[in-house]
Amino acid sequence: MRTLLVTLFLLISFFGFGQSVTAPEPKSFAINTPNQDASGFSLNGFSSTATLLCAIGLPQAPTGTTFYLSTTTGLTPASGYTMTGNKTRLAFTGTMANINAALATLKVNTNATAGNIQISVSATVNPTDYFYNPSNGHFYRPISTGATYSNAKLLSSQQTFKGQQGYLVTITSSDEDAFIFANVPQASIWFALTDEIVEAQWRIDAGPEAGTLIKTSNGQTAGNIQGQYNNWAPGEPNNSGNEDYAVTKWGGGSQWNDLPNNFSCAYVVEFGTWTNPDNQTFTEFYSNSVIHSNGDIFRVQYTFNFTNLTASRFSIRTQSQSNNVWTPFSQNYTALNNIGRADMSSQSDTVRIGNGTFRATTSGGQVEWCVVYDYEPSNQRYQILIDKREFTGTGVSANSVTHLQLFDLWNGPVTYQWDDGTWAAYWIYTPTQFNFAGSSFGANIRRASFFWGLSAEFSFAQSLAYKPQRVQFQNPIADTITSMLDRIVTVSDVYLAFKEFSDGGGIFGPGSGTQFGSGIQFMNADVNEDGQFNEADCFKLLRHLLGQESLLSANNLQSFMKILPKSDYDAVTKTNWQTYPNTTSDTYGSLTLSSTQLLNAFTLNTFWKGDVNMSHSPAQSATGNSANQSNSISNSVVKLESNNNVVDFYFETEQISDSVIATIQFKPTLQTIAGTQLRINYDNKIISYTKTDINTNGSPSNFATNRGNFVNIGSLNTDGSSISNATYRIVFKANQNLKGILGLISIDNIEVVDNNGIIVNTRIL
Repeated sequence: MRTLLVTLFLLISFFGFGQSVTAPEPKSFAINTPNQDASGFSLNGFSSTATLLCAIGLPQAPTGTTFYLSTTTGLTPASGYTMTGNKTRLAFTGTMANINAALATLKVNTNATAGNIQISVSATVNPTDYFYNPSNGHFYRPISTGATYSNAKLLSSQQTFKGQQGYLVTITSSDEDAFIFANVPQASIWFALTDEIVEAQWRIDAGPEAGTLIKTSNGQTAGNIQGQYNNWAPGEPNNSGNEDYAVTKWGGGSQWNDLPNNFSCAYVVEFGTWTNPDNQTFTEFYSNSVIHSNGDIFRVQYTFNFTNLTASRFSIRTQSQSNNVWTPFSQNYTALNNIGRADMSSQSDTVRIGNGTFRATTSGGQVEWCVVYDYEPSNQRYQILIDKREFTGTGVSANSVTHLQLFDLWNGPVTYQWDDGTWAAYWIYTPTQFNFAGSSFGANIRRASFFWGLSAEFSFAQSLAYKPQRVQFQNPIADTITSMLDRIVTVSDVYLAFKEFSDGGGIFGPGSGTQFGSGIQFMNADVNEDGQFNEADCFKLLRHLLGQESLLSANNLQSFMKILPKSDYDAVTKTNWQTYPNTTSDTYGSLTLSSTQLLNAFTLNTFWKGDVNMSHSPAQSATGNSANQSNSISNSVVKLESNNNVVDFYFETEQISDSVIATIQFKPTLQTIAGTQLRINYDNKIISYTKTDINTNGSPSNFATNRGNFVNIGSLNTDGSSISNATYRIVFKANQNLKGILGLISIDNIEVVDNNGIIVNTRIL
């Protein structure tokens, strides 16, 4: 039996590649203070002419916290919003340039309550007839056509949007209720709440909260369950006429009523099952957030930047160091959210230990035991002298003092200078001068010709510091590691490595110019980790591609994951990359928790051995790399090219006796192809892999590696010539009697690279 599988049309396009929302680093806001700068968000990679929908929200913040935009030029508020005034959420449309100009003027107003302030910004090409709620990261679609409750629920479940299945809207908070009231013009709107099973037992009837009981008796407030949101109109629900289903905006108002199923009402379809926008999984939708601190809240936060990998599949835990031994603070791992972030405040070792240094603290006295010399503007520093008699009997040496609280003039680090037995001298480095005139200790400060004399008594206490900390990743299951590596290190990485090595001569002949534009590319290409990129690395990559030698020394992240702080990562260049650690590891440390600041936020980039084209490594934002990296991206395979020339693949399966054979053919027309790679998935419970026969023109290096439930196959030229046609014939043996072969085999992860190092668009016919 011969079956022709006509699979989905697959067209790889560069449209959407690189689109993102950038978030600022977290900071500490002052409590009860308006107009604090919250800028740093920006949209990237969108078409300059596209109309975008942008949303700003506060998914987490103390009550009374608001934000506003100082600049709103060129922006149009979405339905239910205005651009002026203080907000807790806002949605609007505009071009990327106008939106970024507005985001640069984002301000936050705090009240007297301390806590965490999460600001979320999301963006997508503007969809019509859909409303986005930045408080929970859900989309809503009002349907004005009337329907019964049961039909509204059924029709809602049949809709999809941006990769998510719809459901009849649920209302679980006053914010969500207010959002629907403001955005949906219709009155009396069905939402997923019913007591049809047990009278007066009102349960949510759809979505992620389905089955949740929120009320146990009729009447506006009777039986409302604590912690569950209810918003019934006076006297409702009352079951007048077998009313088992709920509507919001009853009669155009803002409250709920119960109605029977034979009523025809408008309804709303909701899309999204998460509670935090950071966890959204909409397609072609981009979001980011930052969590600032407001008041005295100690926080430890890690953010890992992943590219083309799902961050929420990774989990971390923290370790602390004592006596040169690293010990996990907790054996449990914490999952990262979808933007690679985890709050580890409760999972970090916050026990402080003495570090042999001391903190000096002053109080008003009768004797001038301290002298502060005039400010040195050129060095931005003060010299301060402390009378050595203040150290007598304390057991503290002058050179062990590293921190000083000097009245209300200074509270920070000092640098020891000298000790002549009479005075101990220190430098205080500060870009701003002390406010002697405004000090509340004015009675203790005397101005002399070139110094100030301070009547101050000194006390000393040992400085306490946190133990060194580091973060460790949990290994995914082994087959996930293998699959991840096969998607990260592909034929285009190997081709680009050879092309860079042979630049100016070698196996490809004269080179066309420098191929690597980034030091990170050299780090990733140095797969034997000897500090050099050379021929040995190229052939190690090739042997991995051919299935002869894996880049993995073991099936774990430690074998091919790399981690650097974002600041270090951005500073790597083509000339200094060898000065940075380039060994693979699933941990990063030592990290130092600040003993003087409450907010400890660490941003780290993850990148990968063998990811030569940086398809799964973050782009660098350092200015020194930008020019070269731009050239490299256009000449290599870091970015998919917009190309009207499409390589067609023909995919056919057939059953012959107890064998199932998949045949893939391609024959390019205008392209000069240097390498191909395909992933053939198969149901290993029903069929087993036997062999692959490959027929190509010329003599490329062909490969076919069985991974247990998929086969990685392809070809790569190593002589500079082109592959003008290729046929891959993959043979499987049936493990049981077959009634059909449809669905047993599929194809994905196609990659084709031309002789210029450009990834070519492909489709399956």
